[in-house]
Amino acid sequence: MNTLGSRIKQYRKAKGMSQQALAYACGWESQSRIGNYEKGARQPNLHDLQKIAAALGVSFPDLVAGKDRSDIESYPDVIQGRIRSEDGLVAEFGRSRDKGQPVSSLVGWAKDGKVPVLSNAQLSSEGFFEAVEPPPGQGEGFLNIHSDDPDAYGLRILGDSLMPRIKNGEFVLIEPNKRFYSGDEVIVRTSSGKAMIKEFIYLRDGMFRLDSVNTDHETLHIAENEVEEIHLVGGILKSSRFLYSAATY
Repeated sequence: MNTLGSRIKQYRKAKGMSQQALAYACGWESQSRIGNYEKGARQPNLHDLQKIAAALGVSFPDLVAGKDRSDIESYPDVIQGRIRSEDGLVAEFGRSRDKGQPVSSLVGWAKDGKVPVLSNAQLSSEGFFEAVEPPPGQGEGFLNIHSDDPDAYGLRILGDSLMPRIKNGEFVLIEPNKRFYSGDEVIVRTSSGKAMIKEFIYLRDGMFRLDSVNTDHETLHIAENEVEEIHLVGGILKSSRFLYSAATY
C-alpha cells in the first residue's frame, strides 16, 4: 500500500538508514517517532515532513505524494489560459519590484500540474494558525496548478481572520525555494512555534517588518534570529482547484 508511512520506510531503507539514524538526522532523540510515522499511528506535521524529506534526500512532493502520480484524478478539461509576465525585472531579496517596468506580450499557455495539499491551516482570531490533518475523505489531495518549485505544497485555510484577502476554505500555494519581494505574502514560522501568513515589507538591520493581510491586525516587527523559516505564498486558489486522489473514490 502506497501510504506516507510506507514511503518514509521505503526511502529510509533505500538510503540504508535505521529508524534511529533517521531520527537523529532530523534532530530527534527517539526512533519511536519515525516508527509511529511509518506505522501510520501518528501523522507528521509540515515541519516534520520537511525535516524527513531533507534527511532522506528526497523532494517534498515525492515524500508526500510519491513519484508515481498517474492514478491521480484530474479534471477532464484542463484550465488553460494566456499568462503575462513582467519583463526585465532585476531585484534583490527585500527590495521592491520596479513598478515602471513594462509588461511583456503574451508568453504562452499556462502549464498544467498537481501540487500536494499537505494539511489544513486552522486560523486563530489573531491570525496565527496550526497545521491540522484534513478530515476523513478530504486528505491526500492536490491542487490543479503548476509550480516549477519541486518542493511546492498547498494548505487549506480554515477561518476568517485573513479576510478579505484569503477566505475560509481557500487554498494557498507555498513555494519554499522561490525569492520573495516587498509586498509579497509569505508564510512565516517563528522559533517559538508560531505560524502565520503576512505581507513581507523588508528585512533591515536584522529586523523583519511583516504587515498583516487583515487590517484588523497590527504590523509585526520581529528579529531575524527569531524567524525559523519564511516561504513565498505563490498563489491563493479557490476550492475548485482541489483534486482528490483516485484512492479516495
